[in-house]
Amino acid sequence: MSEPNDKFYFDDIEPDAQLLSSETVLDREAMRDFARRWDPLPIHLDEETARKAGLGDITASGSFLLATKNRLLYELGVDMAVIASFGFDEVRFKEPGKPGDVVRLRLTWLEKRLSTSRPDRGIAKHLGELMRADGTVILSLIDTVMIRTRPRA
Repeated sequence: MSEPNDKFYFDDIEPDAQLLSSETVLDREAMRDFARRWDPLPIHLDEETARKAGLGDITASGSFLLATKNRLLYELGVDMAVIASFGFDEVRFKEPGKPGDVVRLRLTWLEKRLSTSRPDRGIAKHLGELMRADGTVILSLIDTVMIRTRPRA
């Protein structure tokens, strides 16, 4: 694996290898602000509604959790030579994200293959898991990306 801040290429991907982000806290007001603008479901905004729904407290919207995952991805300290993402598969919201949850991203490379038409790039899949400090996964998804190969001398 490359050192932090080095460019990370297709060649550096090893199936089953993992990257682990720093931690961040799900902030109540940030969750509410996001929900007000993008996903104003009452369980994301109002504690009483969330309690009546059996949730105990407001929950983060799925879009907020995806945005948190993306921020943590870019804070890994690895400059990935990704050209594009083909999209997320198997997105699962496994547990509610609650205010005060300490979360981090675990990225596990699943597979890779060279492009058959463009030898300067490859296709790789990774499992992204947003998890609480105790290891409980609250969000998981599979991302398929196009990533450059290491430039040849």
